[in-house]
Amino acid sequence: MSTRVSSATNLSATYFMRNFYSNNRDAMKSSKRKEYSITELAYDDLTALHRAAKKLKNYKYSDDENTDNIRGTVMALVDTYNNSIDSASNSSSSSMKRYAKQLKKLASKYTDELEDIGITINKDGTLKANEELVKKADADTLNSLFGNDNDFTSSLYRVSRQMSSSSYDDYYTSLRTGSNINLTV
Repeated sequence: MSTRVSSATNLSATYFMRNFYSNNRDAMKSSKRKEYSITELAYDDLTALHRAAKKLKNYKYSDDENTDNIRGTVMALVDTYNNSIDSASNSSSSSMKRYAKQLKKLASKYTDELEDIGITINKDGTLKANEELVKKADADTLNSLFGNDNDFTSSLYRVSRQMSSSSYDDYYTSLRTGSNINLTV
């Protein structure tokens, strides 16, 4: 999906993913994810999800030049959300599993609003975006779901911050105990 920055430069939604995964860009690539432990992935995914929620909260939805950027961020959010659900659900941490359920519950609470912009919820709680419908969403519709004053984005931001903090603790605990070392020869 192409997005426009105020300088009229076209960027893909991948640009936003790279920014959200700035700590470990390989964690966003499905071909590289198998090289990391679930604990590492959870930390990277949840940090990225928190960044995506923050980005959506801070957009100026009244600025027409931002609309394409917002759409690109929404597409990146869907992938980041799905990665987060996957890694948190597969984590051995009971708190991560609980947070994954919270995320799924939050998304299901906003099923209608998400569907209005082309995002549906799969049976496993992950999201599926219809890129053509997301492209058609106007700034007001996007603001009503993702704007700073919206409960969905505020809740997503809060839960992702808690998850990111918890995954940080899990990740660094595993590093200290040596249980997170992947050695390949």
